[in-house]
Amino acid sequence: MKLYKRENYLKKIRGFYHDTDLIKVISGVRRCGKSCLMQTIADELKESGISSENIFYIKLDKRGYKNIKNA
Repeated sequence: MKLYKRENYLKKIRGFYHDTDLIKVISGVRRCGKSCLMQTIADELKESGISSENIFYIKLDKRGYKNIKNA
């Protein structure tokens, strides 16, 4: 699937990609594009040299992840 790069949002977020002291939260109403934005961020991190092994992407709406309660 081809993702539309939401450049206005990405510009605001890029400065925080490598800030490990902060927890980053992306929130919004249902079906507004949060998951697509996160996938775009993951793609950009991979392009910048971050190993795929260090990027965790969990779709929490899948049944298999329903019981996750802690980090």
